Amino acid sequence: MASESPSMTKTERNLWSAIVSEALAHLKYNAYAHRALEEGHPEVAQVFQEVAGAETIHGMNHLRVSGALDTTVINLRTVTEGESKEYSTMYPKMIQDALDEGRQDAADSFALAMDRERHHLEVFTNALDLLEAKTAAIAAANVQPVSAPTSTPEAAPGSALTVETDGMTMADYVSAATEIDRERWRVARMGRLREVVFGAQDGLLSTVALVTGVAVAVENQATVLVAGLAAALPGMLSMATGAFLGSRAEQDVQRAEIEREAQELEESPAEELAELVVLYQREGKTYQEARHLADEISQDKELWLRTLVEKELGISPDDTTNPIKDAFTMGVAFILGAILPILPHFFLEGGLAITISISAALAGLFILGVGKGRLVQRSPFLQGMEILVIGAISAGVGFGLGDLIPRLIDVN
Repeated sequence: MASESPSMTKTERNLWSAIVSEALAHLKYNAYAHRALEEGHPEVAQVFQEVAGAETIHGMNHLRVSGALDTTVINLRTVTEGESKEYSTMYPKMIQDALDEGRQDAADSFALAMDRERHHLEVFTNALDLLEAKTAAIAAANVQPVSAPTSTPEAAPGSALTVETDGMTMADYVSAATEIDRERWRVARMGRLREVVFGAQDGLLSTVALVTGVAVAVENQATVLVAGLAAALPGMLSMATGAFLGSRAEQDVQRAEIEREAQELEESPAEELAELVVLYQREGKTYQEARHLADEISQDKELWLRTLVEKELGISPDDTTNPIKDAFTMGVAFILGAILPILPHFFLEGGLAITISISAALAGLFILGVGKGRLVQRSPFLQGMEILVIGAISAGVGFGLGDLIPRLIDVN
């Protein structure tokens, strides 16, 4: 950034003051957004990030008006000089000052930034060398540079589009589109793995603990079966209902956010366009590229809303959640898990029934963990052992309580 000089007019000084203020506000608001996310307030974080994006646009407008934007070659030379000064002079002095004052935390922060400034200097220097070489080559050939196309060439009427770009054909494009749709729903189904694991695990753990405790305490087959079934059936209904309400609540929240974004798009289109530009810039595009993309997308209101919802809110406009399926999955998983430790007590009594019940529950937990590990591409054995250990502890607690409570009652 250029420093102020006595020859500056009041308006020029005000412009640089505004640029600094907007840049600081952008930094602070993003930091505040991160803190809000850490504290579990995503709705507040979104507000901070939206305003931070607007501050960026304001600052860029001030910078443009100030005349600080020059040709790309001069811009690269300017930032190269600035990065070199920060890396070689500014940060080393700041680190030494921080160490002298016993601020190791500040010294570490400065050191990390200095390391990144070195990387930035290398990137900018390479870019400047390449650009100067390109400019020289164009001048030597006495030709004008050709801008990259901003859209895909259209096929002539009646002909098939077979033009290749980096080896891509229309068949590749169609295949990719199909794969994207397939993957979206595959991930949605994978998300239902949570209901399967949680339901089956809860059914196994809660039931084996209860059945074991009752079997040790009363040693009566009918009582054990009644207690087990009385816990399994209401548990199934409770888990299914909870899954339905939770999924419906998530669905309602997402729909409300999409509706709110649509309302903001209607009321403040300029602000939403600025946000889209910032979002594309954060993906690595230049301001001009981001502005070009945002302008094109804004021509289609539905596409504009969809893009904002996906990029700004992180929500898929395609409703992939299904409260009824989630509830059914949770309920079935719970009852299948719960029936496993109950089954041995239908045919056996006493210690043998307890042993087989606990063994069946532990085997079921291990198999559940192995299946989960395979699906999420983690170690199946470790995943199985993790759930198995939890089940063993639960069964042990149930056995201990079933033995201890009758003794306490007898003492009293």
